[in-house]
Amino acid sequence: MTELMVVVAIVGLLITIGWTTLQGQLPRYRLVRASRTLKSDLVYLRNLAISANRETRLRLVSSGGDCAADVEAWGGSWALEIGDRSSASRSWELLPPDADADGSDDDQSEGLHDIGDGGDRKARFICLADWGTLEGPGANNRDALVFSPRGRLNNPGSDFVAEGGWVRLDLVNQIAARQGVDDRISVKVNRVGNIVLRSSMVAAESGATATR
Repeated sequence: MTELMVVVAIVGLLITIGWTTLQGQLPRYRLVRASRTLKSDLVYLRNLAISANRETRLRLVSSGGDCAADVEAWGGSWALEIGDRSSASRSWELLPPDADADGSDDDQSEGLHDIGDGGDRKARFICLADWGTLEGPGANNRDALVFSPRGRLNNPGSDFVAEGGWVRLDLVNQIAARQGVDDRISVKVNRVGNIVLRSSMVAAESGATATR
């Protein structure tokens, strides 16, 4: 009986350690998943612009605010849209594209994504940081990344300057921020449409900028 009690105690201790470790890793897992999702959406829009010979854009709808200041201010959302022309589009349709059939954007099931509480891609304690000023190309494209049918990012040069040739969107691990740790993954797009992920943790460990 004594031996059985010792075994049960050891198993309980291992389960507790394992659960604590898992709880600590969950926000990091959600951060990686959310950043890969955002990158995947951008890649999809770029490929769609090329195949459809029409502009596409990722329009930023909301951020989680100042992600480093308030651990409860997590979330963020964006929209995937396709324009009506190959350049200087006059109207935009939420994906999937179905307005050509009857002139009405009836199906918007693929067009809006939200990592906030209750969102379709909920990522608890992951925050899309405020992106600052994104002018976007032409009129009515503020807060948007616009791809041309050549796969290039059509945003004006002012949108790239601050990051040395990239437009950057940051996703932040709020649990790490609460502990004073800068754990973020940047989704970066350059002029020719290359899309990469940069982890602050990898960069901190190596002492250099890292992309993957």
